[in-house]
Amino acid sequence: MTAPTTPSDAADTTEAAGTAETRPLIVVSCDTHIGPRLEHELRPYCPAGRLAEFDEFAAQLRAKHEAAKGQLGFGGMTRGADWGVSRRNLETEGHYDIQARLRDLSADGVAAQVIFHDSQNGQPLPFDRSSVMDRENIDFERLPVGQQIYNRWLADQITVEPERHIALAYLPMWDIDAAIKELKWAASVGFRGVNFPFPRTYMKSYNYPEWDPFFSLCEDLGLAICNHGGGAPTATGGPGAMTIIKLEVSNLTRISPLSHLIFGGVFERHPKLHFVMTESVGPWWTSVMRELDSAYIHDVAEYPDMKDRVRKLPSEYAAQNAFVGASFMARFEAEDAMANGYLGNLVWGSDYPHFEGTFQHGIRSPEGDTATRSAMRFTFAGLPEKEVGQLLGGNAVRAYGLDKQALQQVAERIDAPSYAQLNVPLATLPDPHDRGHHAYRTYGFWA
Repeated sequence: MTAPTTPSDAADTTEAAGTAETRPLIVVSCDTHIGPRLEHELRPYCPAGRLAEFDEFAAQLRAKHEAAKGQLGFGGMTRGADWGVSRRNLETEGHYDIQARLRDLSADGVAAQVIFHDSQNGQPLPFDRSSVMDRENIDFERLPVGQQIYNRWLADQITVEPERHIALAYLPMWDIDAAIKELKWAASVGFRGVNFPFPRTYMKSYNYPEWDPFFSLCEDLGLAICNHGGGAPTATGGPGAMTIIKLEVSNLTRISPLSHLIFGGVFERHPKLHFVMTESVGPWWTSVMRELDSAYIHDVAEYPDMKDRVRKLPSEYAAQNAFVGASFMARFEAEDAMANGYLGNLVWGSDYPHFEGTFQHGIRSPEGDTATRSAMRFTFAGLPEKEVGQLLGGNAVRAYGLDKQALQQVAERIDAPSYAQLNVPLATLPDPHDRGHHAYRTYGFWA
C-alpha cells in the first residue's frame, strides 16, 4: 500500500485557487466515535446517589459480554465469531484515552474531529439499554443521568487541545425543556454541537413549533445539529437482515430529519442553523433535492399555509443550511458533488475508530504511511486543489464554525498531508484486510 507523507494548503469556499501545493491541508473528520469504559472512565462522574444503580447496570453489561465471549462483535453486538473483517481497531486506546486518540488523529493528518459516542468497543452510555441489551426498553428516568455522566466526562477530555474537538452533546430529546437546559451547560464548557437523533415515537418530531427555543439556542450559539444514521429499521432479524437494515437506514437518512426541518419551516425561521447528515453514503443529493422540490411544488397548491411557512424551494434551504457528512468519502461522491453544484455541502470523514472507516490500527504502507492517508490519496488524486481543500476541511470550517487559523497551525504541527502528496495516484490498492472497506468504493453506494 502506498500513500503520501508531506504537507499542503486548506482552501475554503472563499479562498482563491492556486495556493501553495506543499502547505499542510486542514483536514477535519465529520465522523469519529468515542467509547469511554463504564467502570474506568465514567464511574467517577456518576452522582453518589446513583452509584448502586450504575454498578448494577455495569454488572449486567459485563455479564452479557461474558456470555457472548468469542462472539462479541463491534459495538457489543453478537454476530458470530468472525465478521470477515479485522478487529485491529479494538486495540487502540483512542476509544477512551484522549491523548492516544489525538496521536492516532495526528498520524492520519486529521486536525479536528466531530465526536459521536459508540466506538464499537461494546461500551454504551450509562443506563442506555437500547444498543446492547434491550432495544425496546428506553429508561427515560435514568438515561438522562447517563447522558450527563458522559457529557461531563467528555467536557474534561476536550480541554486538551480544545481547537481540535467538535464535541456533540447527548440530550433527553423526549423532553425539550430538559434538553435545552443540558445543552446550555454543554455549550458553556466548549461543546460545539448536538447529537441530533432520528425522530422516535416517544418524542415530538422536529417540525413541531415547540422545538423553536431549542433551534434558536443552537442558532444563537453556533451549535451544529448532527444526525448520524437514519431511522429505526423494520427488520428484526432473519435472512438478509443486515442488508435490509443497511438499505432502510441509509435511504431514510437522506430524507429525514431533513424533511422535518425544511417543511416544518425550521430553516426559514432559523436561517443560520447548520444541519449535518453524517455517514450518509452515495451521490444521492441531486435526486433527493428533486424529490423534495417536487413535493413542495405540488403541496403549495394543495395546502395554502405551505408558502407562508416555507418560502423557498427545499433545495435552496438545503444548499444554505445542510451538509452531508461523507464518512470515508469515495472518489465518485466527490466528483458528483463537483458536477452537480453541491461541492460546498460535502464534508469528509474518517469514521475513526470504526472498523469500516479509513483508520486501521497498526497498518502502515511500505513508505510508512497510515491507511487514512492512503485512502485520501485514492479519493482525491487528480482532483483540483481548491476543491480538495474544501472537501477535506474548508466546508467543515463553515459547517461547524471552526477557527481556521488555529486549525492551520495544527495542520502544520502534525505534518498533515499536502495537496502535492494527495495528488499522486496509488500505484496499487492495499490488501483488503489492511484498509477500511468503504473509502475504496467504486461501484454504487456500497461496493
